[in-house]
Amino acid sequence: MNVLLNNLKSKKILSLFLIALGTSIYAETFRISDLTIANLKQEPEYEEILKLGLSDAAVIFLPEDKTFLEGIEIKMDIPENVAMWRNTLACSIYDKITPYPSKDQIDYSGTCFYHGLVPAKLSWIVQIPFSANTNIKTNQYIKKVEGYPDLSKNFLYFRLYPAMKGISDDILDSIITVTVKPLLSDKGKLNFSLKTAESELHPCSVFIDDTAYDFTDKKSILLDTGVHNISVISEFYRTEVRTVRIDQAKVTDLEIEMKSIEPTMMITAPEGTKVLLDEVDFTTFGKEFIISEGEHKLHFSIGDYEIIRSITAIKGKTYKINFLMDLQISEE
Repeated sequence: MNVLLNNLKSKKILSLFLIALGTSIYAETFRISDLTIANLKQEPEYEEILKLGLSDAAVIFLPEDKTFLEGIEIKMDIPENVAMWRNTLACSIYDKITPYPSKDQIDYSGTCFYHGLVPAKLSWIVQIPFSANTNIKTNQYIKKVEGYPDLSKNFLYFRLYPAMKGISDDILDSIITVTVKPLLSDKGKLNFSLKTAESELHPCSVFIDDTAYDFTDKKSILLDTGVHNISVISEFYRTEVRTVRIDQAKVTDLEIEMKSIEPTMMITAPEGTKVLLDEVDFTTFGKEFIISEGEHKLHFSIGDYEIIRSITAIKGKTYKINFLMDLQISEE
Protein backbone atom coordinates (compact mmCIF):
# COMPACT_ATOMS: atom_id res chain seq x y z
CA MET A 1 0.00 0.00 0.00
CA ASN A 2 2.83 2.40 0.92
CA VAL A 3 4.55 1.63 -2.39
CA LEU A 4 1.32 2.40 -4.26
CA LEU A 5 0.87 5.72 -2.41
CA ASN A 6 4.48 6.66 -3.10
CA ASN A 7 4.01 5.90 -6.83
CA LEU A 8 0.85 8.03 -6.95
CA LYS A 9 2.65 10.90 -5.21
CA SER A 10 5.56 10.61 -7.64
CA LYS A 11 3.21 10.69 -10.64
CA LYS A 12 1.40 13.70 -9.21
CA ILE A 13 4.68 15.57 -8.67
CA LEU A 14 5.83 14.65 -12.19
CA SER A 15 2.52 15.90 -13.66
CA LEU A 16 2.83 19.20 -11.82
CA PHE A 17 6.42 19.53 -13.02
CA LEU A 18 5.38 18.93 -16.65
CA ILE A 19 2.55 21.47 -16.35
CA ALA A 20 4.98 24.03 -14.96
CA LEU A 21 7.48 23.21 -17.70
CA GLY A 22 4.81 23.61 -20.39
CA THR A 23 3.79 26.94 -18.89
CA SER A 24 7.35 28.18 -18.85
CA ILE A 25 7.76 27.21 -22.52
CA TYR A 26 4.71 29.08 -23.82
CA ALA A 27 4.36 31.97 -21.40
CA GLU A 28 7.20 34.41 -22.06
CA THR A 29 8.39 37.67 -20.60
CA PHE A 30 10.64 39.72 -22.86
CA ARG A 31 11.86 43.22 -23.72
CA ILE A 32 11.93 44.88 -27.14
CA SER A 33 13.78 47.91 -28.47
CA ASP A 34 10.94 49.42 -30.50
CA LEU A 35 7.35 48.66 -31.51
CA THR A 36 5.88 49.32 -34.96
CA ILE A 37 2.10 49.51 -35.39
CA ALA A 38 0.34 48.13 -38.48
CA ASN A 39 -3.38 48.48 -39.21
CA LEU A 40 -4.34 45.78 -41.67
CA LYS A 41 -7.21 46.44 -44.09
CA GLN A 42 -9.48 43.88 -45.69
CA GLU A 43 -8.71 44.97 -49.25
CA PRO A 44 -7.14 43.25 -52.28
CA GLU A 45 -3.54 44.29 -52.99
CA TYR A 46 -3.30 46.00 -49.58
CA GLU A 47 -0.04 45.65 -47.67
CA GLU A 48 1.85 47.26 -44.80
CA ILE A 49 5.63 47.64 -45.21
CA LEU A 50 7.50 47.78 -41.89
CA LYS A 51 11.15 48.33 -40.98
CA LEU A 52 12.25 46.28 -37.95
CA GLY A 53 15.55 45.91 -36.15
CA LEU A 54 16.73 42.58 -34.77
CA SER A 55 15.21 43.31 -31.34
CA ASP A 56 12.00 45.01 -32.54
CA ALA A 57 8.38 43.95 -32.72
CA ALA A 58 5.23 44.84 -34.64
CA VAL A 59 1.61 44.72 -33.52
CA ILE A 60 -0.75 43.91 -36.40
CA PHE A 61 -4.24 45.21 -35.69
CA LEU A 62 -6.94 43.37 -37.64
CA PRO A 63 -10.13 44.92 -39.09
CA GLU A 64 -13.31 44.51 -37.06
CA ASP A 65 -15.07 43.03 -40.09
CA LYS A 66 -13.24 39.85 -41.10
CA THR A 67 -15.82 38.54 -43.56
CA PHE A 68 -13.25 37.97 -46.31
CA LEU A 69 -10.11 37.61 -44.16
CA GLU A 70 -8.77 34.03 -44.17
CA GLY A 71 -5.39 34.84 -42.63
CA ILE A 72 -2.32 37.04 -42.94
CA GLU A 73 1.04 36.73 -44.67
CA ILE A 74 4.32 38.05 -43.24
CA LYS A 75 7.21 38.35 -45.67
CA MET A 76 10.74 39.11 -44.43
CA ASP A 77 13.38 40.55 -46.76
CA ILE A 78 16.64 39.69 -45.05
CA PRO A 79 19.93 41.59 -45.62
CA GLU A 80 22.74 39.52 -47.10
CA ASN A 81 24.99 39.90 -44.05
CA VAL A 82 22.24 38.32 -41.88
CA ALA A 83 21.21 35.65 -44.41
CA MET A 84 24.75 34.31 -44.77
CA TRP A 85 24.82 33.22 -41.11
CA ARG A 86 22.64 30.29 -40.07
CA ASN A 87 20.61 30.33 -36.85
CA THR A 88 21.24 34.04 -36.36
CA LEU A 89 17.68 35.36 -36.30
CA ALA A 90 14.45 34.04 -34.77
CA CYS A 91 10.85 35.24 -34.81
CA SER A 92 7.80 34.64 -32.66
CA ILE A 93 4.11 35.35 -33.15
CA TYR A 94 1.85 35.93 -30.14
CA ASP A 95 -1.93 36.01 -29.95
CA LYS A 96 -2.07 37.00 -26.29
CA ILE A 97 0.06 39.89 -25.02
CA THR A 98 0.02 41.99 -21.88
CA PRO A 99 0.06 44.87 -21.34
CA TYR A 100 -1.84 46.24 -24.33
CA PRO A 101 0.75 47.07 -27.03
CA SER A 102 1.81 50.71 -27.32
CA LYS A 103 4.82 52.70 -28.53
CA ASP A 104 5.68 53.60 -24.93
CA GLN A 105 5.85 50.00 -23.73
CA ILE A 106 8.99 47.83 -24.09
CA ASP A 107 8.37 45.04 -21.54
CA TYR A 108 5.77 42.41 -22.40
CA SER A 109 4.56 39.01 -21.41
CA GLY A 110 2.56 36.75 -23.70
CA THR A 111 1.61 33.36 -25.03
CA CYS A 112 3.65 32.38 -28.07
CA PHE A 113 1.51 31.02 -30.89
CA TYR A 114 4.45 30.31 -33.22
CA HIS A 115 8.22 30.59 -33.01
CA GLY A 116 11.05 29.48 -35.28
CA LEU A 117 14.46 30.26 -36.70
CA VAL A 118 14.53 32.47 -39.78
CA PRO A 119 16.31 30.40 -42.46
CA ALA A 120 19.49 31.58 -44.17
CA LYS A 121 17.63 33.08 -47.13
CA LEU A 122 17.25 36.56 -48.57
CA SER A 123 13.46 36.25 -48.38
CA TRP A 124 11.14 34.20 -46.18
CA ILE A 125 7.34 34.07 -45.97
CA VAL A 126 5.15 32.94 -43.07
CA GLN A 127 1.40 32.44 -43.58
CA ILE A 128 -1.02 32.37 -40.64
CA PRO A 129 -4.49 30.90 -41.43
CA PHE A 130 -7.34 31.93 -39.14
CA SER A 131 -9.41 28.75 -39.49
CA ALA A 132 -9.54 25.34 -41.14
CA ASN A 133 -12.00 26.59 -43.77
CA THR A 134 -9.52 28.47 -45.93
CA ASN A 135 -8.27 28.19 -49.49
CA ILE A 136 -4.83 29.64 -48.77
CA LYS A 137 -2.37 28.51 -51.42
CA THR A 138 1.12 27.65 -50.25
CA ASN A 139 4.33 26.17 -51.69
CA GLN A 140 7.79 24.94 -50.68
CA TYR A 141 9.06 28.50 -50.19
CA ILE A 142 6.33 29.43 -47.71
CA LYS A 143 6.01 28.38 -44.08
CA LYS A 144 2.36 27.76 -43.23
CA VAL A 145 1.78 27.94 -39.47
CA GLU A 146 -0.04 24.98 -37.97
CA GLY A 147 -3.06 25.71 -35.80
CA TYR A 148 -5.12 28.90 -35.56
CA PRO A 149 -4.53 31.98 -33.39
CA ASP A 150 -6.92 33.38 -30.82
CA LEU A 151 -8.30 36.58 -32.38
CA SER A 152 -10.33 37.71 -29.38
CA LYS A 153 -8.06 40.75 -28.87
CA ASN A 154 -8.18 41.52 -32.60
CA PHE A 155 -4.42 41.74 -33.08
CA LEU A 156 -1.31 39.60 -33.55
CA TYR A 157 2.11 40.46 -32.16
CA PHE A 158 5.21 39.72 -34.27
CA ARG A 159 8.67 39.81 -32.71
CA LEU A 160 12.23 39.50 -34.06
CA TYR A 161 15.19 38.65 -31.80
CA PRO A 162 18.75 37.31 -32.06
CA ALA A 163 18.86 33.52 -31.79
CA MET A 164 22.39 33.36 -30.34
CA LYS A 165 24.95 35.32 -28.38
CA GLY A 166 28.11 36.85 -29.77
CA ILE A 167 26.53 38.30 -32.92
CA SER A 168 28.61 41.08 -34.48
CA ASP A 169 27.44 44.68 -34.26
CA ASP A 170 26.98 45.03 -38.02
CA ILE A 171 24.42 42.21 -37.93
CA LEU A 172 22.73 43.53 -34.78
CA ASP A 173 22.30 46.90 -36.49
CA SER A 174 20.63 45.35 -39.57
CA ILE A 175 17.12 46.34 -40.62
CA ILE A 176 14.61 43.71 -41.77
CA THR A 177 11.90 44.80 -44.23
CA VAL A 178 8.67 43.11 -43.19
CA THR A 179 5.65 43.14 -45.50
CA VAL A 180 2.28 42.24 -43.98
CA LYS A 181 -0.73 41.62 -46.20
CA PRO A 182 -4.19 40.06 -45.82
CA LEU A 183 -5.01 36.64 -47.23
CA LEU A 184 -8.51 37.05 -48.63
CA SER A 185 -11.14 34.56 -49.71
CA ASP A 186 -12.16 34.56 -53.37
CA LYS A 187 -15.57 35.95 -52.48
CA GLY A 188 -17.52 39.19 -52.39
CA LYS A 189 -20.79 40.32 -50.86
CA LEU A 190 -24.04 41.24 -52.60
CA ASN A 191 -26.30 43.67 -50.73
CA PHE A 192 -29.61 42.85 -52.38
CA SER A 193 -32.93 44.61 -51.90
CA LEU A 194 -36.34 44.89 -53.56
CA LYS A 195 -38.59 47.92 -53.55
CA THR A 196 -42.12 48.62 -54.71
CA ALA A 197 -44.45 51.60 -54.94
CA GLU A 198 -46.87 49.73 -52.69
CA SER A 199 -46.78 50.00 -48.91
CA GLU A 200 -45.98 46.30 -48.56
CA LEU A 201 -43.83 43.99 -50.68
CA HIS A 202 -45.64 40.85 -51.76
CA PRO A 203 -43.86 37.46 -51.73
CA CYS A 204 -41.11 37.00 -54.33
CA SER A 205 -38.85 34.09 -55.29
CA VAL A 206 -35.19 35.03 -55.78
CA PHE A 207 -32.80 32.86 -57.82
CA ILE A 208 -29.06 33.42 -58.14
CA ASP A 209 -27.54 31.28 -60.89
CA ASP A 210 -30.67 29.05 -60.74
CA THR A 211 -30.28 28.50 -56.98
CA ALA A 212 -33.20 29.66 -54.80
CA TYR A 213 -32.39 32.02 -51.90
CA ASP A 214 -34.53 32.71 -48.86
CA PHE A 215 -35.35 36.40 -49.10
CA THR A 216 -37.26 39.01 -47.11
CA ASP A 217 -36.90 42.68 -48.11
CA LYS A 218 -33.11 43.04 -47.82
CA LYS A 219 -30.29 40.51 -47.63
CA SER A 220 -26.50 40.33 -47.73
CA ILE A 221 -25.29 37.28 -49.65
CA LEU A 222 -21.71 35.99 -49.83
CA LEU A 223 -20.90 34.93 -53.40
CA ASP A 224 -17.92 33.67 -55.38
CA THR A 225 -16.20 36.31 -57.47
CA GLY A 226 -17.34 36.60 -61.09
CA VAL A 227 -20.59 37.25 -62.95
CA HIS A 228 -23.91 36.08 -61.49
CA ASN A 229 -27.44 36.07 -62.90
CA ILE A 230 -30.25 37.28 -60.61
CA SER A 231 -33.91 36.44 -61.29
CA VAL A 232 -36.90 37.62 -59.25
CA ILE A 233 -40.22 35.86 -59.89
CA SER A 234 -43.62 36.62 -58.35
CA GLU A 235 -47.28 36.21 -59.19
CA PHE A 236 -47.78 39.80 -58.05
CA TYR A 237 -45.03 41.49 -60.10
CA ARG A 238 -43.26 41.26 -63.40
CA THR A 239 -40.27 38.98 -63.64
CA GLU A 240 -37.02 40.92 -63.22
CA VAL A 241 -33.63 39.70 -64.46
CA ARG A 242 -30.26 41.30 -63.67
CA THR A 243 -26.58 40.46 -64.15
CA VAL A 244 -24.06 41.52 -61.48
CA ARG A 245 -20.29 41.24 -61.18
CA ILE A 246 -18.88 40.31 -57.77
CA ASP A 247 -15.31 41.44 -57.04
CA GLN A 248 -13.00 39.99 -54.39
CA ALA A 249 -13.57 41.38 -50.89
CA LYS A 250 -15.93 44.03 -52.27
CA VAL A 251 -19.57 44.82 -51.51
CA THR A 252 -21.91 45.24 -54.50
CA ASP A 253 -25.28 46.94 -54.00
CA LEU A 254 -28.25 45.87 -56.11
CA GLU A 255 -31.75 47.31 -55.72
CA ILE A 256 -34.54 46.07 -57.96
CA GLU A 257 -37.83 47.90 -58.31
CA MET A 258 -40.69 45.43 -58.64
CA LYS A 259 -43.24 46.60 -61.19
CA SER A 260 -46.94 45.90 -61.15
CA ILE A 261 -48.17 43.05 -63.31
CA GLU A 262 -50.75 45.39 -64.87
CA PRO A 263 -50.01 46.24 -68.53
CA THR A 264 -48.31 49.58 -69.22
CA MET A 265 -47.81 51.81 -72.23
CA MET A 266 -45.40 54.56 -73.26
CA ILE A 267 -46.12 56.87 -76.24
CA THR A 268 -43.63 59.09 -78.09
CA ALA A 269 -44.37 61.30 -81.10
CA PRO A 270 -42.95 64.37 -82.89
CA GLU A 271 -43.89 67.83 -81.59
CA GLY A 272 -47.22 68.98 -83.00
CA THR A 273 -48.71 65.50 -83.21
CA LYS A 274 -52.30 65.13 -82.01
CA VAL A 275 -52.89 61.83 -80.22
CA LEU A 276 -56.13 60.23 -79.12
CA LEU A 277 -56.11 57.19 -76.83
CA ASP A 278 -59.54 55.54 -76.76
CA GLU A 279 -60.95 58.78 -78.27
CA VAL A 280 -59.48 60.89 -75.42
CA ASP A 281 -56.76 63.53 -75.95
CA PHE A 282 -53.36 62.25 -74.81
CA THR A 283 -50.52 64.61 -73.80
CA THR A 284 -48.26 62.64 -71.39
CA PHE A 285 -45.54 61.69 -73.84
CA GLY A 286 -42.38 59.74 -72.97
CA LYS A 287 -43.67 58.39 -69.63
CA GLU A 288 -44.77 54.87 -68.80
CA PHE A 289 -48.35 54.57 -67.50
CA ILE A 290 -50.76 51.79 -66.53
CA ILE A 291 -53.55 50.78 -68.87
CA SER A 292 -56.38 48.31 -68.46
CA GLU A 293 -56.31 44.85 -70.00
CA GLY A 294 -58.12 44.48 -73.31
CA GLU A 295 -58.37 46.41 -76.56
CA HIS A 296 -57.27 50.04 -76.96
CA LYS A 297 -57.51 52.40 -79.93
CA LEU A 298 -54.74 54.83 -80.92
CA HIS A 299 -55.24 57.76 -83.31
CA PHE A 300 -52.23 59.82 -84.48
CA SER A 301 -52.52 62.88 -86.74
CA ILE A 302 -50.17 65.62 -87.86
CA GLY A 303 -51.46 68.05 -90.48
CA ASP A 304 -53.42 66.07 -93.06
CA TYR A 305 -51.59 62.84 -92.23
CA GLU A 306 -53.19 60.40 -89.80
CA ILE A 307 -52.84 56.78 -88.73
CA ILE A 308 -55.09 54.60 -86.57
CA ARG A 309 -54.05 51.43 -84.76
CA SER A 310 -55.56 49.05 -82.20
CA ILE A 311 -53.73 46.91 -79.65
CA THR A 312 -54.85 44.30 -77.13
CA ALA A 313 -53.14 44.84 -73.78
CA ILE A 314 -52.14 41.70 -71.86
CA LYS A 315 -51.23 41.46 -68.18
CA GLY A 316 -47.49 41.78 -67.49
CA LYS A 317 -46.63 43.47 -70.81
CA THR A 318 -45.29 46.95 -71.64
CA TYR A 319 -46.22 48.56 -74.97
CA LYS A 320 -43.96 51.24 -76.43
CA ILE A 321 -45.70 53.26 -79.13
CA ASN A 322 -43.46 55.46 -81.28
CA PHE A 323 -45.05 57.54 -84.06
CA LEU A 324 -42.44 58.27 -86.76
CA MET A 325 -42.52 60.27 -89.97
CA ASP A 326 -39.60 59.27 -92.17
CA LEU A 327 -38.19 60.64 -95.40
CA GLN A 328 -36.53 58.13 -97.74
CA ILE A 329 -34.26 59.17 -100.65
CA SER A 330 -32.95 56.73 -103.18
CA GLU A 331 -30.73 57.18 -106.22
CA GLU A 332 -31.22 55.16 -109.42
